[in-house]
Parts: sequence; C-alpha cells; structure tokens
Amino acid sequence: MFSTMASAKHNDSARQYVVAIGVIMWLLTSAFSVCYLMGYNHQLPVIHLDHQGPVLQITGKLTLELVYYAVFSFLSLVAFFCAASHAHGSGNAAASAFFSIVVFGTTLVSCFMTYKDLSHEMTGGPILEPGQPASVSHPGQPAQF
Repeated sequence: MFSTMASAKHNDSARQYVVAIGVIMWLLTSAFSVCYLMGYNHQLPVIHLDHQGPVLQITGKLTLELVYYAVFSFLSLVAFFCAASHAHGSGNAAASAFFSIVVFGTTLVSCFMTYKDLSHEMTGGPILEPGQPASVSHPGQPAQF
C-alpha cells in the first residue's frame, strides 16, 4: 500500500498520509509478530472497560490486538479515500488505493474475528449493546445504579 504510493510522482498531503499510515501499520504489525514469535502474546496489555452511558454500555476486556485492528481498519479506509481521490491517472496511486481497500477488508474481518474470540473466551468479554441497561446485558449480575 505505502510503497506503491511512495513511488507515485506527485507529493501532496493525501499521499503522504497514505504512506505514513502504511509505514506505521507495517511497524506495529512487525512488533506484534515479534511478540507472538517470542511467546509474549499472553502478556500483552488488556484494557478493562466499564462505561455505562445513556445510549451505549461497554463492559468487559479488550486486548491490544482488537484495538489495533479497529483503529487501523478505520485508518486504512481513510487511506483508501485519500489514495483514490488523488490518483489523477497514476497507476501507482490506483494500485495503492486497491491495496488500501484490501487492507481495510482484512483488518475489519480480523477485528470481528478477534471480537468474537474474546466474547467466547473471556467471561465478561467485550459487549456492545446500545440502549440496554447493564442488568439486561449481564443477567446473572446485579444491576449497578
């Protein structure tokens, strides 16, 4: 994604954004790969959430991997729009837009799969249920007011 955009002839801010997102994503993916190869995947930080808002209640645990997939699926979608809107007949920029949408799709699928794994593995996994009080989303637990 970022190498094809870096070889495009024009150098504007949208193309620099695509290159920056691609490089940051590549570095973080490399760091996750090293953690998994070294056996540190169970020692990665877990984020504990307990937000009881009027519309959306979020309770449970989120892993760093799930946050990574969620953030970069959104950023790669924005990179797709930047690459597609600034292609101007450049084959390299068009290829970058194609790879950006492929990266968006794969990270979004990975995000959903990680979310489903977490909800099945962990008790009190990530639960997103809009408009329901906490007692409805966790029937076995007493309501917290």
